[in-house]
Amino acid sequence: MVRAAQGSNRNKKRNRQSGSIYHGAFEGGRSSFINGTAAPDDFWSEVSQEETHRNNADLRMIALRNRENAMQMNLRYVIFLASLVAVLTLSLVGYIKLKSDISSTNKTISSLESRLTEMRASNNEVYNEIVGNVDLEEIRRIAIDEFGMKYANQDQIVVYSETKGDLVHQVTDLDK
Repeated sequence: MVRAAQGSNRNKKRNRQSGSIYHGAFEGGRSSFINGTAAPDDFWSEVSQEETHRNNADLRMIALRNRENAMQMNLRYVIFLASLVAVLTLSLVGYIKLKSDISSTNKTISSLESRLTEMRASNNEVYNEIVGNVDLEEIRRIAIDEFGMKYANQDQIVVYSETKGDLVHQVTDLDK
């Protein structure tokens, strides 16, 4: 028994120093109690109604002051909120302007595309009319009669063998 009590005192001292919540643990692995399970000593002490009323009044005053402080806005906070609203307003106005510009640009593009389609159709009509009105016999007659052109003779035609490319480049005069 003496030995268990000494071990218990030793453990209490060690546990208080280490900050453990277990006090009075026996060496055999059993613990006597956990700190905080019993009511504090001042729990059963008598508190007068007057003192309780005074404590409640103090708490109400503190809560009222906290509510008033929470409701008040200081100047820096108001300036911050005003600048934030201004920045957001400018951003929103810029965004709406960009959307409007994009919309008007899209309308302009679509009108220009329809105009281009009409012009292409008109050009194709004019080209087909021009090609249809060309009389190759009239062109041959004007070339021979008015400009004195003649068909080439067989001795004027020179045939070249096929080259690797499409292009033939004349560097010197041809032999006659």
